[in-house]
Amino acid sequence: MGSGVAGGVLTGATGLEGTVKDPSGAAIPNAKVTVRNEETGASQTTRADSGGHYRFENIQPGNSALFVESPGFQRFSLTSIYLGVGRMNEIHPTLSLGSTETVNVTAAPSPLATSMASLSRAMEEEQPEAEGKGVGELFEYDIKQNVTIGKNQSALVPILQARIDAEKVTLWNEDSEQALRALWITNTSGETLDAGSINVLESETFAGQGLLDAVHAGEKRLLSYAADPAVRVKVDEDSSERPVSKVVIYKGVMVTTRQQREKKTYRISNSDVAVRQVIIEHPARAGWKLADDLKPEESSASFHRFKVKVEPKQSAEIVVEEYHPEITELALTTLTSDQVAVLTEQKRVTPAMEQAFRRVLDQKTAIANLEAQLKGRQQEIEGIGTDQTRLRENMKALKGSAEERALLQRYTRQLDAQEDRLAALRSQVSDLAEKREQAGGRLDQIMSEISLNETF
Repeated sequence: MGSGVAGGVLTGATGLEGTVKDPSGAAIPNAKVTVRNEETGASQTTRADSGGHYRFENIQPGNSALFVESPGFQRFSLTSIYLGVGRMNEIHPTLSLGSTETVNVTAAPSPLATSMASLSRAMEEEQPEAEGKGVGELFEYDIKQNVTIGKNQSALVPILQARIDAEKVTLWNEDSEQALRALWITNTSGETLDAGSINVLESETFAGQGLLDAVHAGEKRLLSYAADPAVRVKVDEDSSERPVSKVVIYKGVMVTTRQQREKKTYRISNSDVAVRQVIIEHPARAGWKLADDLKPEESSASFHRFKVKVEPKQSAEIVVEEYHPEITELALTTLTSDQVAVLTEQKRVTPAMEQAFRRVLDQKTAIANLEAQLKGRQQEIEGIGTDQTRLRENMKALKGSAEERALLQRYTRQLDAQEDRLAALRSQVSDLAEKREQAGGRLDQIMSEISLNETF
């Protein structure tokens, strides 16, 4: 061929052909066939001939998708197929009866699926079915039917084709530079979706791609796949400390509870002409709880997720308030009138609490008075002891002097008087110490009798 055509295919070019059939194996003429390159988004469309045969003679190789449509049949979608470079690839679609409109979310094949594809070609009569099962910590798919492949040919074998529930949302959290388009999927396929890359299609148009971790049957997951520049989120923060909300007194210990409050206001603007369902991921922190009237769509170890509907060209906001209880323990033996005054000023003292505090403080005052008297007597005893030491030193120094006799008589009278005072003081100290011990026992009894649980 002078133009470089051999066998109808350009030398070195990539082609794709096949026959479109119904479930009985009969050809479907005039079916619309579209092939799209998933990396560039370029697509080509042709029509099957009267025998159901279609052919593309010069298309881009690589990761691609194939779509086939015909009245009276369900739309055929096959994504993440690899078209080999410089050869004619074959895919023979089988269209199911019925008419449906679907949004396909497909994952790239796992290593197991890829190895199958390199050895197998899809059967022309019907696409093979697969059954999934767990193998220890892994998961495998077993194809139920034999697959025939011709010499020098290859084809991708689908291992799982199933509908799953998915909601299109916009995802935002504080770690994101901008909002992201995402799918909130629930794996309703009954099988495990293996990890890999995903391609998202909207009305046959490539919308984006992302990465998928393994999703078990029934599991829910958020999958981001593209930026959403139409959505902007601004955050305002505020924090405060609330007065005491609870006082518990038991066995001589007073436990007070107050709340540290933090509030974040998320202001969301939507500049698009379409409605946005925005998912705000609010950080979940240990020890912090959401206010009672807040109900997130779901909570995980890392985030509370709130859904906010934002109308076109409009703004919306959501206020997320959290509280952190701060607990303080105080022994009633250390209670002071100043601490009682603070609680009174905050209106956190009930009549029962006031009576209990008064009993404790009165008894503490009585003990303090006894301790002051005891301390005064002990100081006086120490002072007399010091003075007696001085007198005895003076008496030693008088020996042999003219004033010795008169001064000795004087010092002796002082010592006698001091000894009498010491005897009285020691008796008083003993009496005061006993009263102090009794007063301490009475304080312990008072504290053991107090049992209160007050909530404000």
